[in-house]
Amino acid sequence: MQQRPRSPHTPIRWLHQLGGVMAQVARAERLPSRDDSLQARRLRQRMALAQRLLDPLPSPLRATGPLERGVWQALRWGGLGLLLSLWLRR
Repeated sequence: MQQRPRSPHTPIRWLHQLGGVMAQVARAERLPSRDDSLQARRLRQRMALAQRLLDPLPSPLRATGPLERGVWQALRWGGLGLLLSLWLRR
């Protein structure tokens, strides 16, 4: 039986990754406020980090010019998000 050659490019399963993030958010919403377990603390830390990444930048770090704004947006979006936004923009 002959096997198919593997593709050198592995598909990006970003919807699966987004699903994992959404599952963590759902777990955090159901988390009782009095839960002090290790898992609960780590989940709260992940949610706080995600919130800091998605919130606007502090005023000393805000960009003043269009070039600086572009750099910060590129850093914030990261590789795949930036490429996707540029592709969708054209």
